[in-house]
Amino acid sequence: MDNQADLAKKFAMLGVLDPQVWAGSQLKEGIDQISRATMLRAMSDIVLESEEMVKLFSEAEWVADPVRDAANRLCTSEEALEDMAKVAKAAVYYALSSVMILSDGNAAIANNPVNLEIGLFKLNENFEPSSQINGLHESWSAVASAVVGKHIVKA
Repeated sequence: MDNQADLAKKFAMLGVLDPQVWAGSQLKEGIDQISRATMLRAMSDIVLESEEMVKLFSEAEWVADPVRDAANRLCTSEEALEDMAKVAKAAVYYALSSVMILSDGNAAIANNPVNLEIGLFKLNENFEPSSQINGLHESWSAVASAVVGKHIVKA
């Protein structure tokens, strides 16, 4: 098991605010915070990558024609491209927020004919669920604002 200093270094690598607090929480409360923070960082990186998608939409063959046409109309200047990138990041942030709330069991699935329940699980070496990763939505805005920036996400 990692000690608090080792864990804090790992949390710092993920870019979270207050790595010592995250490490202390994992050790004192027994919550798998490193898995939570790793997932939150991965989702923050998806938000960052959405900026590149705006540029790609004007040329990508896999994008439907109306989307490609809209991207070409909207991205008429470098300033417009920057604005579109901000909007895209905010939209992806919000979409991921909704997915986290669903996976944490904090929202009902509206169209659910088989009474499906979902969750996010850490897998062991045999690809079997070993533990559930809960509470992503609780730390999402803090991690995302640290990684993506406060000009996109308020903490």
